Formats: sequence, C-alpha cells, structure tokens
Amino acid sequence: MKIQLKNWKIANLSMSLLDERTKRDNDSFDLESGNFFSDNKDDNTFGVAFKLNINDRSFDLIIEAFFNFEIVDEKMTEDFKLSSFPKINAPAIAFPYLRAFVSNLTLQSGLEPVILPSINFVQLANNDSSNKPKTKG
Repeated sequence: MKIQLKNWKIANLSMSLLDERTKRDNDSFDLESGNFFSDNKDDNTFGVAFKLNINDRSFDLIIEAFFNFEIVDEKMTEDFKLSSFPKINAPAIAFPYLRAFVSNLTLQSGLEPVILPSINFVQLANNDSSNKPKTKG
C-alpha cells in the first residue's frame, strides 16, 4: 500500500504576547490529535488534525492544523481505518511539519524559537482509546 501526504494547512492561528507583568515562570503545551475520513466510499483520502496550545513564558499560541493523506494504489478499507496507520503512523509523519512551523513562526516573530519535543504516538494511542492524545510538556 502506497500512502502519501498530499497537503497540509494551518486552519487557525492565534498568538498573543504577554506583557512584563503577566510573564510566566515556566512553559507548557497541550497537544490534541485525531484523524478523520471522508463519507464518500470511493474517496481514498484521510486526514490528521492537531490542536496545539502553547503557554510560553512570554506568549500564548494556539494552532489548529490539518494534514491530508492519500492511499495511491489501493482502495481504503474499514480494516485500514481501524489500523495503526491513521492513529499512529500518519500523526508521526505529520507532526514534524507542525514542529518546524512552530519553530519558524516563533523565530520569525522575534522570539526565542520554540522547539517542541518529539512525541511518541504509539504510547499516546495506547494510553487513550479515544485517539485524542493530550500531552503536557
């Protein structure tokens, strides 16, 4: 089975700087992810969605991003939808793009670049049967 990342986009972005009085002593972030499929049975695409909430010492950042994948050489089956690929592999493929986007966005905004940690999507999928992982860092 040949699967490729077709495209991705930032659907929502909100960034606000904190003033000197409201700066924090530490950083935190929350990450939610999930996958979605078309209702069209002939559609061989599926997606991964991320919602990232970063509370840095000097700013708040919320990002919603969507990554679209396509199965190129076969029809999508129910077995595939229930497999580990949409829940584990696809988010693991997509997350580095989001990670780089955050780093570049913060750097180009004149802030210290934020480098998000790597995420173990296998562990997240095993810990959360609803496939909506939340991570604090």
